[in-house]
Amino acid sequence: MMMGSSPIKPEPDANVTDKLDLKSEPVPLYVPLEALTQSTVRSIIAAATSSDDLSPDYSQRTLLIFLLEINKILTEIENNMDANEQKPNENIIQCAKNVRQWLVDKNNQPLDWEELHKRCDKLKSDTRTSLAHYYGVKNAAPYFELTMKTRINDVNRSREYMAKFRSQGYSPDELKLYWNAEQVENLCPKQGEQPNALPSHDPSDLDAIQNLRAYPVVDRNHDVEISYINKGIEEAVFDIPGDAQIIVLNFANEQSPGGGYLRHAMAQEEVILYNSDGYRALLDLKYKRMSDGYAIPEFGLAYVRNMCFFHSESIERHRKTDMMVSACYCLSFPQLYDNPKSTQQRIDNNIAKFRAFMCAAVANTIGDGSNTYLLLGPIGTGAFGNDVEEIGECFRRVLDMPMMNSKGPIRHAFGHI
Repeated sequence: MMMGSSPIKPEPDANVTDKLDLKSEPVPLYVPLEALTQSTVRSIIAAATSSDDLSPDYSQRTLLIFLLEINKILTEIENNMDANEQKPNENIIQCAKNVRQWLVDKNNQPLDWEELHKRCDKLKSDTRTSLAHYYGVKNAAPYFELTMKTRINDVNRSREYMAKFRSQGYSPDELKLYWNAEQVENLCPKQGEQPNALPSHDPSDLDAIQNLRAYPVVDRNHDVEISYINKGIEEAVFDIPGDAQIIVLNFANEQSPGGGYLRHAMAQEEVILYNSDGYRALLDLKYKRMSDGYAIPEFGLAYVRNMCFFHSESIERHRKTDMMVSACYCLSFPQLYDNPKSTQQRIDNNIAKFRAFMCAAVANTIGDGSNTYLLLGPIGTGAFGNDVEEIGECFRRVLDMPMMNSKGPIRHAFGHI
């Protein structure tokens, strides 16, 4: 797809951050129990219990809190099974049994939940502010990333965008978190399903559930136009017809919102954020959906509704898009998740990851997808060091796969890629 930027250097507005509502109102955790797979559970355990240096954005704490929530839900189900009260349905009981047997350490021993609770409490009380310290911020509060002083013009310019169009931040239904492809595929209607029967879902996915029933994927068979564009993504979005839906893939950092945004890095994710209000979405994910930390699931993604790109010549010229936030393995330096031990395992894992964001794009299309433009690209092939041909082959295989109840290759669920 597209890389690059055309940075301009406006004078920063000293009062711009005063216009931002920076209240942190956490959204309740949602555990997609029926979608959890062994690989997803093992990924969470490995990262959450790692003894490696802690992420400055509290990634391990975020995953540990989610892991403890899984155990809490399983315990409730198990207690209800033993009680005389109404028991969960058989599908839930079997899912709980499967997940319980996957909750083991690297030696295949049951997890020590008491010890994990102690570790979590310690992390919650930790006043470590390495990220704030790095930027010279004292007494850092939530959203300090938006209020700290900076001389970086691209950062100040994007703050102006956020103050003008996202002063209240993103609403909970505009921020979605998918742990794997199975979670998204479970939103599809099932054969014989009652019209009013909705699957278990995060409240943010009600719109996706409704659209998947109004426009079933099985009926989508568009003559998809696949094009290659050698242009910066911040420019390309303005070439797409104004009435079309745009979904962009952000080549994200899995453990830090925006990667090097605050350092003025110029990779694809940072270029997106300098030219949009998307950084507010990532911080809202951190402070509202991820327990004051940040961790993009290894086999999943975050999905942002209604992000705005702004034209370099005028803040009044903007273009609404959706954004998929996903990360590839980093072959150059350590990240949150361990790299697979073999090339084949890496390919298999990437295909699982790519399936997740393709499913998310299908679930969140407006209408039947015929007027949706899906902007993909060579994710992970820059600083992360992945091979371009290997990533391209993963995309080819995923676009050729049936999923989400499609009759044939999923690429035909879109009008344009």
